[in-house]
Amino acid sequence: MPRISNVRPLLFYVIFEGSLLCVSSSLLAQDNTIGTVKGSVNDDSTHRPLEFVNVLLQKKTDSTLVTGAVTNANGAFELKNIPAGEYFVKLSRVGYEEKALPPFAVDLRHEQVNLDTLSLLASMFKLEDVTVTAERLVFNQSIDRKVYNVDQDMMSKAESASELLENIPSVQVDIDGIVSLRGSSSVQILINGKTSPLLDKKGGAFLEQLSASAIDKIEVITNPSAKYKSRGKAGIINIVLKKNTALGTHGNVTGNVGNGGRYNGQVRVNHNDGDLNIYGNFSLRRDNRNRVNVDSRVEYATTGPFALPSSYYTNRLSTNEHPLSKLVTLGLDYYLDGQNAMGITGNYVHNSFTRVDSSNRILENGRNLVFRKYDRKSTGYDSESDYSISTYIQHDFAKEGHNVRLDFVASGGPQDDDSYFTNVYTVLPIPSTYDNALVHQRDNRIQLTADYSNLLAKHTLLEAGYAGEFSGTDLDFYAESFDSTQGRFVEDVAKTSQFHSNETTHALYVTAKHSFGKFGVGLGIRAEQTAIRAELITLDSVVSNTYLNLYPSLHLSYTFSKAVEVLLSYSRRTLRPNARDLNPFPEYRDPKNVSLGNPSLVPEYIHSIELGFQFQGDYISVLPSLFYRYSSNHIASIKQLVNRSTLLTTIENLSNNQSAGLETIVSIFGGDFFHVDLSATGFYEQLDATNLSTGQNRSALSCSGTLATSTNFTKSSRFQIRSRFRSSRLTSQGEHSPNAGVSIGFRQDLFGHRLFLVCTVADIFRTRKREFTLDIPRLHQAETITRESRVIFFGLTYHIGRSAKKVKEEPTDDDEDF
Repeated sequence: MPRISNVRPLLFYVIFEGSLLCVSSSLLAQDNTIGTVKGSVNDDSTHRPLEFVNVLLQKKTDSTLVTGAVTNANGAFELKNIPAGEYFVKLSRVGYEEKALPPFAVDLRHEQVNLDTLSLLASMFKLEDVTVTAERLVFNQSIDRKVYNVDQDMMSKAESASELLENIPSVQVDIDGIVSLRGSSSVQILINGKTSPLLDKKGGAFLEQLSASAIDKIEVITNPSAKYKSRGKAGIINIVLKKNTALGTHGNVTGNVGNGGRYNGQVRVNHNDGDLNIYGNFSLRRDNRNRVNVDSRVEYATTGPFALPSSYYTNRLSTNEHPLSKLVTLGLDYYLDGQNAMGITGNYVHNSFTRVDSSNRILENGRNLVFRKYDRKSTGYDSESDYSISTYIQHDFAKEGHNVRLDFVASGGPQDDDSYFTNVYTVLPIPSTYDNALVHQRDNRIQLTADYSNLLAKHTLLEAGYAGEFSGTDLDFYAESFDSTQGRFVEDVAKTSQFHSNETTHALYVTAKHSFGKFGVGLGIRAEQTAIRAELITLDSVVSNTYLNLYPSLHLSYTFSKAVEVLLSYSRRTLRPNARDLNPFPEYRDPKNVSLGNPSLVPEYIHSIELGFQFQGDYISVLPSLFYRYSSNHIASIKQLVNRSTLLTTIENLSNNQSAGLETIVSIFGGDFFHVDLSATGFYEQLDATNLSTGQNRSALSCSGTLATSTNFTKSSRFQIRSRFRSSRLTSQGEHSPNAGVSIGFRQDLFGHRLFLVCTVADIFRTRKREFTLDIPRLHQAETITRESRVIFFGLTYHIGRSAKKVKEEPTDDDEDF
């Protein structure tokens, strides 16, 4: 596949799409017709009729209320004697997300407007007090995902996305920003449902710089349906950025200042007049990543219980980084009429910083006599950008739930990582040496999807579609060293390489959902063909692989009552090696740590099954889940001893990996006074590496948990304590030690909930660190990484276009069993 290096096809697509939609639109003249608007409302998941839904008819121009009604026991409503004009309908009910429908006209051609069957999504809202609207729970579960509502965590006003993820059940983030889900770091992270090259190549760094205040919610999908791409062993984490679609002008301005020169801020504005929804966001974040890494290694001359040490290596590395990141989002949605809509969104992310390292290294022989001691100092310049342009066109047919949508996304960006090293020797009289590593990576990606949805019957939904993804990666690694005889830097040919890869994926999927009273079923199948072509330009060779596989999914649910539901799901997924995993050229940034990929890697395939329950009472919500996961051709990092404590890291396929466990989420509501969210996950993992010459069977029991408690001192004051714990966990050749942390926050609402004052303290006991041990033949390694983790933030958030007060809605008695 040719490299993707321009956006002309994208511009042509956008211009053609916009022209086509604009030509197809028309305006209908108004008259004095008296019309009728009718329809019905049901629950989005159970498809059962909803009674007591408030149906408001409002003018399109200024949102003036014209008339209203409440649905009956069959979920039906009818609005009569409606004058000619343009209107929209707003639906609301306690316990469900509010929904505003696209505008429509009442005129000579549309005297009888039938909105057919509409649906509301259950949100399990919690009423706060008489002055604010219903407040969402922190955690919410549907048939195929768990949703974390960011606004309910006051720490999110100052944190990064990476820190925010630590508070989500089954999700762990280590000190390097690597995200794991139920013990596996193979998780597909999406932004607004789409992949990003920057997330693929430097996901941890990107999430550490993405401001949590820009996030609306985070969806954790451990068993995705066949509608979603199959990549990701542990499932999908979808980060949904804020975009307010309510009518009128809305937004907020946020600013936070922290210790150590940290600060972040955000400006978000959204305007919706019914036909046109325009939104924009700008966020800025300055961080501080000072940390210390202590690496101790003992090398043995032989193997066995009586082997004696032959050498010792100790490295104490101090790192100072102060990255500055910027995120810009601009977009619009245009509703041509009640059935056609289009939109375009642009995102740009830029992250840059200077890194200063000071590494003190000591090498000793078996008798603890120092034979080499030197300081390796470096200055690094890191700059990475990511852009994405997405556009869509959607057509809604006359029948509710019947639509087709086309999406096109182009994304990419460069990354430059230049490091300049100086080695100063202090034991032997060796002159100082100098070497540089200059890394340039360029990624481009195009995604095209076509999705069709049809509510065939009242309780039957059919979905089908196509997804195409075309990506390219260029990776240049240039190494040079100073030649004292020539008085200049010269290329180190043995350490310089150029690598390029292309990946093309075509996928077709079909899913069907149906409910039989209290029983619901969802079936799906996805066919994916992936072709990977890796060009080893330095070696003048090409490696090609093509995979064609089917990925089924199954979701079952049974509703015993309004309070109790059981869920069962299965999915087959895969983990395919990325460009760096396939790159066979070693990276020599650190002489004692060399890494290279493996062009012979094959995909890992995973079978995942989960049984979940949901109990919702007046004062407590319990969500327990049992899960099991089996994977073949498990992809893992493997370390080998080269010489004198030098480690070579490669990527290998192990025989298999399996884990089983229990996850429980408990939410306790104490009225207007307190709210407690507790999550705990425990699982048993077994790793089979016997297919490798030095591999073996290893197993371990691990657990993790979070606890967040919110207390309302007054109607406008809230205090929150959040703690987390993670036990030791298994790696392919070693183990990570336990770690824990506690954070606190306080929020004060001012001026009728327009202004919020927030103060947070993260990791108050300074326990954030990573301890790792490695045991391989003839080498034992112990590594500890600590960072400046006690972070204090003070911040203000001002809301634009928010009502100061709203009368509390009274809940209604509803004995309907659904």
